[in-house]
Amino acid sequence: MHRMAAADAASYWMSQHIPNDEFVVYCFAAPRSPIEDCAAGLRLRAAFVDDLCLRIREVPGTVDRPYWESVRPTDDQVRVNRSSRTWSSCLAQIAALIASPLDPTSAAWRVHLFGPVVDAPGAAGAACVVVLQICHALGDGRRASRIARELFTAPATQRDPGPARHRPGRELLVDAGTVLGGVLRFPGEFVMTARRGFRAARLASASVPETPGYTPTALNASPGPRRTLRVLVVERDRLTARGQPVTVAVLTAISVALPEYLGETGRRMGVELTIGRSGEPRSRNHFRNAGVDLHIDVDDLDERARLIGADIATARAAEKDPLRDARRRASESTPALLARWGIDAFDLDTPPETVTGVSVVSSVNRGAADLHLDGGEILFTTGFPALSPAQGLTHGVHGIGDRIAISVTTSPDVMDDVDRYVELLARAVGS
Repeated sequence: MHRMAAADAASYWMSQHIPNDEFVVYCFAAPRSPIEDCAAGLRLRAAFVDDLCLRIREVPGTVDRPYWESVRPTDDQVRVNRSSRTWSSCLAQIAALIASPLDPTSAAWRVHLFGPVVDAPGAAGAACVVVLQICHALGDGRRASRIARELFTAPATQRDPGPARHRPGRELLVDAGTVLGGVLRFPGEFVMTARRGFRAARLASASVPETPGYTPTALNASPGPRRTLRVLVVERDRLTARGQPVTVAVLTAISVALPEYLGETGRRMGVELTIGRSGEPRSRNHFRNAGVDLHIDVDDLDERARLIGADIATARAAEKDPLRDARRRASESTPALLARWGIDAFDLDTPPETVTGVSVVSSVNRGAADLHLDGGEILFTTGFPALSPAQGLTHGVHGIGDRIAISVTTSPDVMDDVDRYVELLARAVGS
């Protein structure tokens, strides 16, 4: 067992208030073998992926952060849906899965196979869709993508599981040991947090005030339990034809579609972009969110794209800001009881006066298009960033090889005419 990093523990605790499972989706051309045989191969491969041999073990009374505990993957963690379906009904089924989050103390991941799926984007015939549902604490978007790649490329052979790890009395001993460790650790963490907190406060008093957020729109509302999913698949060259990076090109398209959909062109608008941190990761969730202005007041789209790219570069550079580093280090040393109390006390019911962005955008490059499912070539990959009480619309940007998938996740309670927005987005991507 090993102790969870502070950021990963916070992700786990927050998931109990706002479900945040990741859904890493890969669409393959029809495999040579029946879908049940593909599932059997994935069950064998899972045992060779270290991150898929973990689950969360809580410390009684939250005296300390949870631990990662080694376990054997079970056959039930790879599930098959053999019903023939359309791509639209497949998305509806994934939306239903979002309403059933994992219990990572039992299983931190699950794989769902759907096939045959007809009319999937870019598919000449029937396709097979593989969905890796994974606890966000187990990894951010980049790490989850690496885990999925390992799952598809690990050897599909039987692995000796070794002797059973659970013996009579072991559970009580483990719990007693983690509680004792948390009690002994608490005084030092409390003092260290106080010191780091004072340093962060001093730096904050001397820093330039942060740029204010954005006024909430009709999309910054509680989404309720239902989800609506859509996906646009485009060629990379089509997005980057004007020399813009993929993320910048998609944000520029969003900057065109969002104001037109909302009918609001006279206000500032921005998005909350997930940005991977640089340097050696100290946690599995090695990223942060930053507001990026969409510059909708600039009519020339090339100039708008340049400004959006500059804002992204500024947000990345801000990672080295001493104040941000001081705050992060204070969070990393905060005793578990205090960190958990702060998360549980967070007010999720009162609408915020400002938001970091009208929508959240997550962008991940999933590498070369060299994956296959028993001979079925990879067609595209996508994902669906979680909604929250203040974010009723999120976008995913996921690339593999030369294909980029732009996903839209929302709720009928927030956007009951999602196809109109997707049409606007598709038009903007093609402009």
